[in-house]
Formats: sequence, C-alpha cells, structure tokens
Amino acid sequence: MAQYAAESEALRLYAALELIVTASTAPTVTAEAWVSASESIRDISRAVSTDEILRKKLGIIPAMFPLLSHFLSAIRGFTMRIYSVDDSDELIATECGYVTWKAADSITMLCTATFQVVRNLCAAVPEAQILSCQSGIHKVLDDILTYHSDWMKKYPAKTCAGIKKSVHACIQMGTQTLANMMTSNPIVQNKIWPRFFGESELLLLLLDTRDSKTIKYVLLCIYNCIYNDSARSSLLIQTAVGRKILHIILTQIDSDSQTTNEASDDNFDIIYAIFKALITTLPPSNSFKALCFTKPSTEYQHLNTITRAHLCFLKLADADMNAGNDSALWDDAFASTGAACALKVMTASLERFADTVVPAVANGEVVEGRVGADLEAIVLLLAYFTRILGEEGVSMESAAREGSAANISAAQVMDRRRCSMVNSGVIEAVVKFLMVAGALEPQKVGGIGKSGIAGGSGMGSSPGALPGNPVLDSIRNGLYMMKVDAMKVLCTSAFKCKAAQDEIRRVGGIPVILNHCTIDDQNPFIKEWSVFAIRNLCDGNLENQRLIESMEVVGLPEGQNEGLAAHGVRAGLSEDGRVRITPVDAE
Repeated sequence: MAQYAAESEALRLYAALELIVTASTAPTVTAEAWVSASESIRDISRAVSTDEILRKKLGIIPAMFPLLSHFLSAIRGFTMRIYSVDDSDELIATECGYVTWKAADSITMLCTATFQVVRNLCAAVPEAQILSCQSGIHKVLDDILTYHSDWMKKYPAKTCAGIKKSVHACIQMGTQTLANMMTSNPIVQNKIWPRFFGESELLLLLLDTRDSKTIKYVLLCIYNCIYNDSARSSLLIQTAVGRKILHIILTQIDSDSQTTNEASDDNFDIIYAIFKALITTLPPSNSFKALCFTKPSTEYQHLNTITRAHLCFLKLADADMNAGNDSALWDDAFASTGAACALKVMTASLERFADTVVPAVANGEVVEGRVGADLEAIVLLLAYFTRILGEEGVSMESAAREGSAANISAAQVMDRRRCSMVNSGVIEAVVKFLMVAGALEPQKVGGIGKSGIAGGSGMGSSPGALPGNPVLDSIRNGLYMMKVDAMKVLCTSAFKCKAAQDEIRRVGGIPVILNHCTIDDQNPFIKEWSVFAIRNLCDGNLENQRLIESMEVVGLPEGQNEGLAAHGVRAGLSEDGRVRITPVDAE
C-alpha cells in the first residue's frame, strides 16, 4: 500500500475503532454487541498484520494506544464484574447456557481480539512498542491475565469446557502481546521487565498454567529480554520471584518432575537458549547457586542434597559442552566454585548414607526411602571434570582459545585447570567418593581376582556382600560405572601436574587407586584407568614412587581360587610378592 493510501486507511481504521470502543463501553451494552465488536476488531487486526506500512501508520497515530489502553481498562472492569456475579452457580455450572456465561464468553472474546490488535501493531515496529508502553497497556494486560490465571486455578474442574477454552485463548494472546511489546526493544524491556520481579508475579502465574502454548510464549519473552544483557538476566537470580521462575524453567526438561508437561520436548530448544544466555552474560556459578534457595523435595529421604533444578542445570551444561568449545563452562571458574562445592556436599551426603544405612542393612533393619538427584548429579559432575581436564579434542581447543585471550599457552591453561582441582578440594572429594562407593558396592570379579594392598583404606577391597534392600539396591544401580568416571578425574588431574600428584598422595588416594587395579564387573576398564593413574602419579614424582615401592602385597582374598580350580590352576604369591598362576597338581 502506498504511503498516502496507508495514511488514509489508518485514519479510517482508527475512526472505526473509536466507534467500536464507544459502543462497547456504553452502560447498556449487550453480550451480542461484544460479539459483533470482536469480529470488527479482528478485521482491523487482520488488515494491519498483512500490511507493514499500514501497521506503522496506524501505530504512530498519537491517540491510538491511549484509546486501546482505555478500552482494555474498560474490558478489565467488565471482566471482573461479570466473572464474580454468580461465583457459585451460573458461571461455573457444567451446563453453559446462562446469561452470565454468554456475557463472560463475549467479554473474553472481545479482550482476546483487542490483545490481537495490540500484538500486531507492535510486531517489529519499535515506535509502536514504545507508545504502547507509554500508554500503560502492559499494566492493564498484567491485571487481566493475572485475574484470568487465578480464576482458572480456582475452578479447574467445575468450569465448563467452553469458557475454559475462551480464557485459555485470551491468556495465550495476552502473553503473545506482552512478548511482542518487548521483542528487540531495550527501551521497552528496561521499562517493563523489572515489573515482573517485584510488582507482579505474572510470569510465575503463566508458567503455572501448564498450558504448552502459554509456556512457550513466556519462555520466548524471557529469552528475548535476557539475551546479551546482564542487568536483566541478573533479575532471574537476584530476586525471589526470579529464582522461582528459573527453577520452573529448568525443571520443564526433567522427566521425573511432576511439573513437566507433554510439550516440554517442544520447548527444550528455548529452555536451552535461555540457559545459554544466562551462563554467557553472567558467571555460571551464580545461576547454579541461585537454585540453592529452593529446597529439595521431601519426597526423597536419601541422597537429595540438591534440587531437581540443579540436576537439570548440569544436564544442560553437559549438552552445552558437547556442542563445542565456546561454552562459558570451559572456564575453570565454574569448576572451582559451583561444581566443586556441589561435588563435596554430595560426597559428604553419600558418606553419611553409608555410615548410617549400611550398618542398619547389615543388622537386618528395615530401611525405607527413595534415592534423590545426587547420584545423577555426581555422574554429570565427574564427566564435567574429566572433560575440562582432558588432553584431546574440544578440551584442548577450549584451552587454546582461552590461552589466546590471556596470552598464555594451552598447556599453561590445562595446568591451571588441574591445579584448581587441588585448591577447590575436588581431588579430595573424588578420592573420598571412591572409598565410599567401594563400601556401598564392593568390586565384583567374575574371572581372575584382585590383590589387596597393605596400607589401603579397605574400601576398595572385597568385603562380604550386604543383604539386599530396595534403597541400597537403587544406590548400587546408580553407582554403575561411576568408579571409572572418578578414576578418570584422578588420572587426568595427575597428568604432568605435580600439585595434583602430591594432593592425591596427601589425601590417601594412592592405596585406593592401587586397590582398583583389578577387574570389576560393575566398572569395565577400571583396571586400565587405575594403571594409567598410577603411571601419571609416578611421572616425575619421587615421593609417590617411594610410597608405592614401600607397599607390599599381603595376600589374596578368600575364595580367590574357587573360580580358578575348574580350570586346573591356582593363584598364589611368590617370595618377591608377585602373583603367580600355577597348575593345581604342581603343589
């Protein structure tokens, strides 16, 4: 449409809208009039949605958004009056044929149509976005959506399907309108965004609707506002409302959470984008620590020191690091703060569990409860530490990129990362984990056995199997392959890093590693990784070499030869302490 024609059409549409508003707000207005007005407003909305020039011309008419704001204020008043007329009979009746129902449905349709006009006028028109904000439309929109959301929560079952459909459509359109008002406009975002973290809890209410489309629009709105802006991002972690919002967002991807819905998979990309924006604009540890303000579910009685949101954060972190070397998580700042703290806390929790539950099970006592998020989180953390300490592929690429920015070599970056494992207490926590895991799930050997090392903690040897118990069994299942993951952390930490080598010796890690230099059916390749770890510990470290040399093999476990006898051989120790395999008839 040409400029002149667009101006004329814009004035005509404004005049038509002015007449509609006057008629629809008259004291004697009827429900039928609202239905007719809704259709007329939708015609205006369709006209501006297909013509960018017309949309701009209509949106910059000075009186346009004040008129719409006035109209929405009137609709808000009608809505609150009608929906509360007969709160117990007509409106919430299962049969929708009452006068009150018709009025409620009509005013809701009119509200939805008006939201649609505002949404379309603001689409990619910064001037219109600013004018809509100046007219206070976002405040009226907030009031209407808050009222409808509360009403839906109050009558989730009794309300008839027809009105629920109308209200859902209104909430969805209102959420889209809010998003369009702020998209790619920092001026409007800075004005409206803080409102939802103090004055209003609208975003929380909308996320709680469990409506997939509404949640999607809210997530898009959040992403658009926090992208590349630390000030707006910080409201998600520095305010109570923001932390609740962040918790809900993250748990949308949690398959074990009761808050998830069928469309969670559809929203995963948006949630991941929000996560990426947060850890890029703010230190990742800040977001991780913010989740500590939400208490773990009381449903889990054992091993639940972190929330499901923490676990979801770690899952997204794992996906982000798999995606490439540009993640902010490659920086050892998160490893030495949030990740290290979480691992130490969860290892201590696991140790307390072993100290209390294992003796109870051994004594035949009944132990009840469920395993929480800790074991899953430990797996992800161990994988994270192994990844940032590795010497191949994307790890070295990230080190080179980080070193280039700091004018140091990639090797120096890797050495700094390994030293941070010492200073943050990660190495001590990993050694303790191996000890506790050995007590909960002793090594299982199906073939040639293992030897015990004098001076070892005993945790890595093969004590008698504990009786079965549902809680203990679930722990054991969760520990599958985790010893290997822990050994990888120690192995990679000790590679050409004397500080890490000395720390492993100081915390008693060498006997623990030696006791894992064997076959374990529950932890394939544990023997190989343990041997690699010993090799790295001894490389250029005389103290570690002397300590290992001072140890002696004191014997073989009982029952070692039972499995070998069928093959006509037996195992024993020679005078020099080596394990020898000899024929049975050679005795």
